[in-house]
Amino acid sequence: MKNPFQISQVLCGAAIAIIGTVGCSSSDNATAPASDFEGQTFYGSVIELSDALDAQGLRSVLVDEGRAQVRFQGEVAATCAKKGCWMDVASGEDTVFVRFQDYGFFVPTEGAEGKQTVMEGEAFFDTITVEMRKHYAEDAGESEEFIAGITEPELRLAFTATGVMIED
Repeated sequence: MKNPFQISQVLCGAAIAIIGTVGCSSSDNATAPASDFEGQTFYGSVIELSDALDAQGLRSVLVDEGRAQVRFQGEVAATCAKKGCWMDVASGEDTVFVRFQDYGFFVPTEGAEGKQTVMEGEAFFDTITVEMRKHYAEDAGESEEFIAGITEPELRLAFTATGVMIED
């Protein structure tokens, strides 16, 4: 476990005082929100956590606007086992497919399942092609038989995150 009292930790070029751990990439230019980081790990931009929507709220916004810049919360259902370049987030009866803006950051490839998450970015409905569904199934470690059974595109709630918090 990291020392929770590390002061003057550098976060992607910006010196800040934090409690906890922060994951980021070289493309981030983030500053810390006014929240306590204990028990939280950030990937990409450090984001504010308040006023996050659940999937039902997300659907309501998308019905009105088609695409929307929002904060979204749920539980990590799965992450890309190869690179951490996508995750499925369960919220209510929906599972939202989350990718990361410009592949600028990644989440853990294992161990995040079942943890609470808040993301900030753009929500939209997306048609996932058969080719991409097979690619994502390979990333997830699905069997050849399962992958061969993918024959139709899928319309999904999708999200492109600029920042992600996963509770430790």
